[in-house]
Amino acid sequence: MRLPTSMTEPRQEYGAFTMVSSAANARELPVLVFTPSDYDSGVARYPVLYLLHGVNDSPLTEQGMRSMNAPESTIQQLVDFHGLIIVMPMVGNTFYLDSPKQPSVRMATYVGEELPRWVDGQYRTIAERQQRFLAGFSMGGYGAVSLLCRYPETFSVALSRAGVMELAMGIVDHAWDDAALTVDLLGSYWQEPEAYHRNSCPNLLNRLADRKEEVGIVLEVGREDILLPCNQRFRDHLHRLGIPHIYAEYPGGHSWSAHCLFSLLAHLDFFRSIENQELP
Repeated sequence: MRLPTSMTEPRQEYGAFTMVSSAANARELPVLVFTPSDYDSGVARYPVLYLLHGVNDSPLTEQGMRSMNAPESTIQQLVDFHGLIIVMPMVGNTFYLDSPKQPSVRMATYVGEELPRWVDGQYRTIAERQQRFLAGFSMGGYGAVSLLCRYPETFSVALSRAGVMELAMGIVDHAWDDAALTVDLLGSYWQEPEAYHRNSCPNLLNRLADRKEEVGIVLEVGREDILLPCNQRFRDHLHRLGIPHIYAEYPGGHSWSAHCLFSLLAHLDFFRSIENQELP
């Protein structure tokens, strides 16, 4: 596939935009779906990667979504190279939670149940848990790991770049006054510590106790990232529990780029090769 090489070429939009109805949230939510370039001319079925965004101020519109995900040509290139479908839901700054404080926010149910059902109904997917994967950055990294723990019957691998593995990490590691990003979803940490414990990834890992051989987790984080300590603790917890995982630290801080996505998908190919019992 040839990518645009100059600003003089007409802009090409990649990915099909649609609004998906969520009964759990009583509204429609925006989604971009990237299929291989030869999808329309074939009959093959494909694995699906759900790529989850981090905290941002983009509006829940097509324009907001496309501006958040530029350059989309890179995502299309990865879809073609790895032979899969990438689904990118946009859920606002909800941490992919079913919020106990806001009954109208049930994003875990949406991404874990409703969206895969919709995707499998609309696209030629391999509708098996072994061929459904999650990936994300920061809040999206939390979403990937937490949704794998909540829905191991739906997904098999979670890829996290600088994920918020502990929702109270700012208080624990950096002496913040409160967990500002989740206070509307879970309440104040000082008043609702149990909610933060229950919804943090170390506790959610308990749900995988009987499925250790069926899942894989990838953790990547920058050595200067404020989330490094909680990712290191989570790595150690994975090791203690015997859950298959890959852990890597990279130079830099809390940032996301095309290089991060390239790296995560390279790790995904390792787990896919194990599922297929062959080398990539």
